[in-house]
Amino acid sequence: MCFVALFVTYLIVASLIAFFTVKIIGIPIGKRMFTKIVLSIAAFVPLYLVIAYLLSKFVSRDLLRLEKSIRNLPYFSEPPGSWIREVDRLSRVIRDQTKRIREMIEVQRLMIYRIAHDLRTPIANIRNVLTGIKDGIIRGEEVEEYLSRSIEEVDRVGSLLEEALSHIRKVSRRREVEEVDLCGFVRSLGKVWSLRFEKKCVELKVECSNRIVLKVSPLDLEEIMNNLLENALKNTDIGEVRVKVRREEDQVFITVEDTGRGIETGKLLEAYRRGSLGLYIVRELVWRNGGDMKVTSSEEGTRVVIRFPLS
Repeated sequence: MCFVALFVTYLIVASLIAFFTVKIIGIPIGKRMFTKIVLSIAAFVPLYLVIAYLLSKFVSRDLLRLEKSIRNLPYFSEPPGSWIREVDRLSRVIRDQTKRIREMIEVQRLMIYRIAHDLRTPIANIRNVLTGIKDGIIRGEEVEEYLSRSIEEVDRVGSLLEEALSHIRKVSRRREVEEVDLCGFVRSLGKVWSLRFEKKCVELKVECSNRIVLKVSPLDLEEIMNNLLENALKNTDIGEVRVKVRREEDQVFITVEDTGRGIETGKLLEAYRRGSLGLYIVRELVWRNGGDMKVTSSEEGTRVVIRFPLS
């Protein structure tokens, strides 16, 4: 009985849809044609609903798989792909961001390890001095000498902590974006660095022919270039360091290349493990300004290429 009532209600709704459709179009039709329209609506609407339901199940299935994998990120899962282009694109974006999060966590862990390792020795030295004074092992004129050494160790601890806090501030500070004349910026920075390069007998060359306006944080860009030039100068004993800026369609490339002894690997985490926070800072600031970075190194030198989109 309920089924019959439901079917009758459905036919009434189909008749109303057909009636208002005919009225809106304004084409006169007979009862027979009207009946055919009603039956067509009644027949095909359920089919459309079934198709829509099946499609929604397929879409929701992929979204549920994606949700389940995201709950286990960043270490215990990988976002799955999908036959739906938009969902698959979202999966790739999440996968890339997951990789970045893993690297950031690893770098932070290594930073803490490095700080703890560097602090262990001066703290142990200070403790030994204080213990020696307390136990009477250090006496007389030796007390003043050992206290002076302890003060130096305290200053060293302060320097280590200040270095770590400085790097944290550089990455976490607020980003103020402005339009920067990239060629003028790089040339001006090259003049500032030229004296240090001349002192080490290393030639600094800047190549940028056309005016390129880039929307970027000037503070971040200066920190990026300073770190790259510092690393290049540190690893180059003879030869040259070349800074090249070029534009390709809607992208700009900044290349810093040296003829130094190179580094063991172009991977940023490996560079960090060797004690250099410079490349890590560069990578984070480049990412924060919407760009990316690639490092290659060999016995003939190191090449860093930074790419920014031109908006």
